[in-house]
Amino acid sequence: MSSNLLELINENITGDVVSRLAQFLGESSNNTSSALSNAIPSLLAGLVNKGTDTQGASTILSLLSQGSHDGGILNNLVDAFSGGEGTNKLLATGATLLTSIFGHKTDSVANLIANASGISKTSSNSLLGLLMPVIFGVLGKTVKTEGITSAAGLVSFLGKQSGYLKNLLPAGLGSILGIANLNDLGNIASKTATYVNEERPAGLLRFLPWLLLPLLFVLGWWFLKNLEQPTAPVPEVSVPAVSAPDVSTPTTTPTVVEKVSDFFETNLPSGYVIKGAKDGIENKLIEFIQDTGKAVDETLWFTMDAITFDTDKATIKSESNAQLTNIAEIMKAFPAVKIKIGGYTDNTGDAAANQALSADRATAVKNALIGMGIDAGRIEAEGYGSAYPVASNDTAEGRQKNRRIDVRVLAK
Repeated sequence: MSSNLLELINENITGDVVSRLAQFLGESSNNTSSALSNAIPSLLAGLVNKGTDTQGASTILSLLSQGSHDGGILNNLVDAFSGGEGTNKLLATGATLLTSIFGHKTDSVANLIANASGISKTSSNSLLGLLMPVIFGVLGKTVKTEGITSAAGLVSFLGKQSGYLKNLLPAGLGSILGIANLNDLGNIASKTATYVNEERPAGLLRFLPWLLLPLLFVLGWWFLKNLEQPTAPVPEVSVPAVSAPDVSTPTTTPTVVEKVSDFFETNLPSGYVIKGAKDGIENKLIEFIQDTGKAVDETLWFTMDAITFDTDKATIKSESNAQLTNIAEIMKAFPAVKIKIGGYTDNTGDAAANQALSADRATAVKNALIGMGIDAGRIEAEGYGSAYPVASNDTAEGRQKNRRIDVRVLAK
């Protein structure tokens, strides 16, 4: 009989662990317990969904191996959820695992858990980030115990987990994952594992290679015979000389830095060197934080000018990493600083959808900073939809400016 991952995970979520989680999240114990009862089966369903084919199962095995998920985290979950550097590292690991399993659907899952249990969206994101390494710890330990070493073996194992999750999933998870019900996942996984491990077909097909040998021999004889035939000489053709292109000259006009004074470089108190545009958010933030004569102002926002997302999604593009890293390093250098992330859209499309998208994007930036080692308690996130435009929505350029992420300093 296959191990029940849900049961193994729940064995480690004791009353003390729930209390510590509630304290860390700033939620009641009842709401935290409700969130756990929805989150754990949902995360397992995501694993089952990811592992319905050998490619997804191979990804999971790779994550288990690279992250050394051997179950060691289970030894003291109370301390792991107590806050501080250890918890921040756990959140960072969890954020990476969530992205690998759910991709851009992570925010939708977090929203679902929050609505089903009564905790905030921020708490839901943090809870999922903390639970994912626990689930991978249990999975890694179980995979080793059961001797699962192949993708096909993991497909079969995860497929059997669907039976333990019946009637435990929050309404709406199936639509997020793109499945009708978990029974479908189990059936797909079972068929995939059977196909991968299937023996070669019997009967006439078994002898097909021997039947092809005479044909291959005839084709080989014909090829050698024609290869021996003399070929007509190729007449010489005079080709005018063409000078080679100057490879040192670029084919496109390069971007030119007109003035060195447009850029800045400064050493943070931590020793980290910040480089960027003089009128960019990094320079403005540092100047505001260090200026003791400027008080925190609820109307003063700084726009992140180098962060981008996939269209109509809250998935942060890789080119945004440099600015995110700079913001994280600024917060590390000034540990008293707390910030709020604001997400905004233009006014096109459905207002409710814009509101949700702006909130998801703000939360995605917050989670990215948490993943870089910033304490979750130092960052707030909120979406404002199309409210507070900074330009006219009547032009494409104006709408582009209104689709933004802003930062406000709450404390310094």
